[in-house]
Amino acid sequence: MSGNFKTPNSSALAVVLLMLGVVLMRPSSVVAREHDPCQFFPNNTVIRDPDDCSRGLTCINFESVVTKNCTGSKAFFDKDKKDCVASLSDHSLCQISCVNATGTFVQDPKTCYGYYYCQDESWARHGTCPDTYHFDFATQSCIYSHVSNCTVKELNFCAIVKDGEKFNDPSSCEKYFVCKKGKLNNESCKDTYYDAVKGECVQKSKVDCANHPVPDKLCNKKSNVYVADGATCRGRFYCRAMATNYDTNPTWSQCPENRFFSEKHQACVEPLLSDCTHDRCESRNKTFVVSPTKGCRHYLHCVNGISEGEYPCGNYFFDEEAQACTTRIIEYPVCAA
Repeated sequence: MSGNFKTPNSSALAVVLLMLGVVLMRPSSVVAREHDPCQFFPNNTVIRDPDDCSRGLTCINFESVVTKNCTGSKAFFDKDKKDCVASLSDHSLCQISCVNATGTFVQDPKTCYGYYYCQDESWARHGTCPDTYHFDFATQSCIYSHVSNCTVKELNFCAIVKDGEKFNDPSSCEKYFVCKKGKLNNESCKDTYYDAVKGECVQKSKVDCANHPVPDKLCNKKSNVYVADGATCRGRFYCRAMATNYDTNPTWSQCPENRFFSEKHQACVEPLLSDCTHDRCESRNKTFVVSPTKGCRHYLHCVNGISEGEYPCGNYFFDEEAQACTTRIIEYPVCAA
């Protein structure tokens, strides 16, 4: 098997390299090929090319980089060993037969749009049809997908990545996937969010994510009002009035930079008017901001809109406007209680 490509009816169709399509909300279903498989994996994760069993990919900034092309006696890329091997323990998606098929094209078992050209009985060259096309064995060509009889195949992520490697579940900020014994498992961070770049659970404010989990019964007995998202100082859910029961799918949005959401005012307000206890450095253009710690005697050091540590003023109070500790009594809403 080889990573080289040959396309049926090549005068009319272009070769498409490394084009995999997946549903962004659930990376278990393939529906198109405009999305790179590495969009789910943290930096430096090594996976097998979902479209080519002879090729290894390394994920860098959510894009695939070809780092292994396996040929000859070691024609397969092993996702566990992360190297070229002579055979795989599971050939269900990678093994095709070119016996009595020399000079013809055969279907790729992994996809509707993939194919192999049998250069001889022991050498198959892989290729893919362009977007909106499927490979048709009967006509030995790429045909429009809407006239194809092929059923869209499901991508098994655990067939291309090593067990134990975490990867992103875009459906919610705290969720991620991990393969265990070849089975896809959905797991969640506890009181933190999953960082898709680092592949680990981190402080919520350090993750740029809009799919905040909706707390259970958030909108119960609430209609046409905004409710804090429970994770950020700017974020809010809008609870719509429903004919029956309550809104179980509220819309998330956030206040502009340098403004925090206030449930009391139902508006975006100056941060010093807000009692939000989440990361108060969020989107701020200040170097130091008051800490939620009771007494208003502590402050946070902000770096690029994220808190990098809390520091005390001792027996003094922290004056956010003056950016300094002071003897003047300070009573900001967030720390006055």
